[in-house]
Amino acid sequence: MLTKGSLMNADKLLVTVAPCVPPYVARGLPGLDLSPQAIAAEVVRSHESGACLAHLHVWDEAGNPTEDLAALELTVRLIRERCDIIIEGSTGGIGGLSAERRSVVLRVDVELASLNMGSVNYDRGVYVNSPEDIEYWAKEMRRGHIKPDMSIFEAGMISNSLALIDRGVVEPPFLYGFVLGQQGAMAASPRNLVFLAESLPAGSLWSVFGHGGADLQMAGLAMSMGGHVRAGFEDNPYFRPGELARSNAQLVELLVGLAKTLGREVATPAEARAGLGLASRS
Repeated sequence: MLTKGSLMNADKLLVTVAPCVPPYVARGLPGLDLSPQAIAAEVVRSHESGACLAHLHVWDEAGNPTEDLAALELTVRLIRERCDIIIEGSTGGIGGLSAERRSVVLRVDVELASLNMGSVNYDRGVYVNSPEDIEYWAKEMRRGHIKPDMSIFEAGMISNSLALIDRGVVEPPFLYGFVLGQQGAMAASPRNLVFLAESLPAGSLWSVFGHGGADLQMAGLAMSMGGHVRAGFEDNPYFRPGELARSNAQLVELLVGLAKTLGREVATPAEARAGLGLASRS
């Protein structure tokens, strides 16, 4: 029975949309529009379908990683003009970019930012996030009044997060994202999800992002445990095996429908901001 204080109680569900398709996925989706206008439209439609949070990357109009903020700044402005969804920026990136260059997203109007809590094997490569860089990103987020969304690929990364918390670098309420099923990292299984959720500080909020086709199974389990969920082309562009989704909004609708079946009410952006300790934008 899941009774540990670290498991969030069954408050309203936070649904995140992640529309930024990785380049290797985009190659299998011919004709996909990755312009700021198209990404913004996808986010707005997903918000209308129930998403309260959008996870965005610093990519150019072709969907390739860049340090140029022009496309992202336009995307954010177009979103802000049409809805009040919470916007999270990614500090992720495979390659040899410095910590400073990977954190350019913190210069944009974002309220949350992903904070990868350690290094991990990533398919045939290595995703490097050194302790020094992690602390740098966390301090930059605190300086900019941006809340860290601590990404966990392996169980040991929770220990890294506790060290930051103990030093006061990250403040409550703590927000975690479990990335499970990534090739080379922790598998997407019920046992692993329960273990991770029970290992968090009391009162933490957490979401799960299932890769390798495990997104819907992990989402259903997370909802049942009081956790939160994410959908979008970044994680899985398929509505069902062999059938590409028509839009990110269709994937969000799938999760919202499942939430209703399980009795989880979906949070609005305003309700999510209150639960996350973010400033109101009204």
